[in-house]
Amino acid sequence: MTTSNRFLEPRILLGMCTLAIFLNGCVTTTGKSSSQKGYSVGPSYGSEPKSSVGSSQTKRTDLSILVLPLDPNIPENSDEFTKKNIWPELRRAEANHFAVKLRDALNNTNTFESARVVPDKTATGDLYLSGKIVDSNGEDIEISVSLTAINGETLLQDKLYKHRVKEYELNNPRNDSSYDLYDPLFEKIASDIARILRKLPSDKMNTLQTIETLRFAESFSPEYFSPYLETSKRGITRLTSAPADEDRMLRRTEELRVRDLLFVDNLQQDYDNFSRQMWEEYSLWQRESYFESKAARKAKLKGIGKKLLGAAAVAGGIALVATSDPFSGGGQALGGTLVAAAGVATIGSGMSDSADAKMYKASMNELGRSLNIQLAPKVINFEEQTIELKGDAAEQYQIWKRFLKDLYELDKTPDITL
Repeated sequence: MTTSNRFLEPRILLGMCTLAIFLNGCVTTTGKSSSQKGYSVGPSYGSEPKSSVGSSQTKRTDLSILVLPLDPNIPENSDEFTKKNIWPELRRAEANHFAVKLRDALNNTNTFESARVVPDKTATGDLYLSGKIVDSNGEDIEISVSLTAINGETLLQDKLYKHRVKEYELNNPRNDSSYDLYDPLFEKIASDIARILRKLPSDKMNTLQTIETLRFAESFSPEYFSPYLETSKRGITRLTSAPADEDRMLRRTEELRVRDLLFVDNLQQDYDNFSRQMWEEYSLWQRESYFESKAARKAKLKGIGKKLLGAAAVAGGIALVATSDPFSGGGQALGGTLVAAAGVATIGSGMSDSADAKMYKASMNELGRSLNIQLAPKVINFEEQTIELKGDAAEQYQIWKRFLKDLYELDKTPDITL
């Protein structure tokens, strides 16, 4: 079967497209129920949604990528919050803010038709970027990321990215007030993702686009579109055939696809507003925590080093005393005693540095708690005039998808003249 670009008309029309999601295994055969179909991401199998750094020379593709809010990685045990310097609301805010930063970095590579942040993995796209915050303390940031295509293929799995902020970045005159100390990490991730995309052959890109179109259509009419797709036990979806260019059923879902793209595109404003509203407080926390984190790390290392040196000195002093000649006038024994005493003093100094580290840690906790309180009431909301949308972005998107489903069902019901 030859795959064409005939399904790209809505994207070309609007200059937008949200493509690509994080899939992990769809176990199905053609024509089975939603649960049997086994899709892990993307539109559901005809069922109603549940309630609830780029270079201009980079090869540009027609693929779009969806960025999911990161996993905030918040411990279930609240006793771990302070120990790990984690403040739940701060982490939840970072989960959305980092997704926005990744989206912008991906767009700056000039590789994708578009990059968009979406509330969850049920959105329709060609590629899906997901991730987890491993650490974020102002000085160090660690993020684990994965990239999955709409056909279920994993292109990048749980790759860990790390970055340590340099002090000169805080006062670099070339950085404006919007500069994020973590930007180098986001740019590195985006660069790697773009490199992966440049290696994909054109026919594979076209196939992903066709699968994306049919997956969206299948979510409205599985009995009609499911025969065009087949998913292996490994969760990889392939095309068995494709509908005709002027297929009436396909045209109906394409109209809904245009509306869905517009909704997701408008949703970007809410994510942008959220990042802007939190930025002043967050950037202050980020910069102050940088010094606290750095001081705590150095104090801890200094304390450990002093303890090791002190222990060695005590051991050496004791050895001198033990091997001293009692008839030699006591010089060697006295020397050993002095060495041991110096070692004890060094250990004491190390203990003091450890206490300093705890003090810095306590200061970080206070900074985090302050931001935690200020960010708590800020949520992402989107109000659409034709339907009532409530809750956070994910809840609103599910309401929107149910609305599209209702439109489809209404459209396919024939008018009856009495």
